[in-house]
Amino acid sequence: MMNVRRTSLLLVVMLLLVAGSAGAATIPELSGRLQVTGNAVITGTPDLALINLGVETSSRSAEVAVAENAERMESVLEALKALGLDQSAITTSGFNVYSYSDTYGRSVDEEVTTTYHVRNGITITTKNLEDVGLIVDTAVKAGANQVQNVTFDIADKQEMQLQALAVAIEQALAKANVMAQSSGETIGGIVRIDEEYGTYVAKSESVQMMAVGFDRGAQTSINPGEIEVTARVTMEFWF
Repeated sequence: MMNVRRTSLLLVVMLLLVAGSAGAATIPELSGRLQVTGNAVITGTPDLALINLGVETSSRSAEVAVAENAERMESVLEALKALGLDQSAITTSGFNVYSYSDTYGRSVDEEVTTTYHVRNGITITTKNLEDVGLIVDTAVKAGANQVQNVTFDIADKQEMQLQALAVAIEQALAKANVMAQSSGETIGGIVRIDEEYGTYVAKSESVQMMAVGFDRGAQTSINPGEIEVTARVTMEFWF
């Protein structure tokens, strides 16, 4: 049913574009103009999850901080592979080494303490959304101490974007016909179509939501919800 509707919507777009290009060459010189907008919001169920987490270590020795970080991250990677995740599903998202010197309230004669921090982040991509909580818990138990967020997405974004655009055009056409008929006029054709904007925002879950589940000893539960795609067009007709 969904495929039939998507096909019909795309056909509407193509027919409108053809009609517009054909009618543009024969627009009467003294014809009137009618401008309308069309808006659409399409929702979809995500089929992809990106989990951003990592390991942070610190020490007064940069070498020790790096070595400890590498050891803990290796444990995390081994634990994730034991879950059946492919190597290609785990990528490095960032690696940083920085230092902090505590000089607050110290005299010039006092020794300055410098601490070195190492952050190593990874991104895990999975299509098994029901395993997201298990992946987070497994990584944390293995040594990960940072969980930035979990982002839910849709692999085929373009299909939803085109569907939203088609619905927006369909709405604009319906509004134009109602306005013209109510005014005793008949739409002659399309002068132009402008796509004003289209938004696609992946859904992210906060760290706090995930941390609560882990702290109380239960498996982390994350609900991906739905993703919204919006489209807006402005169409001008002649009558």
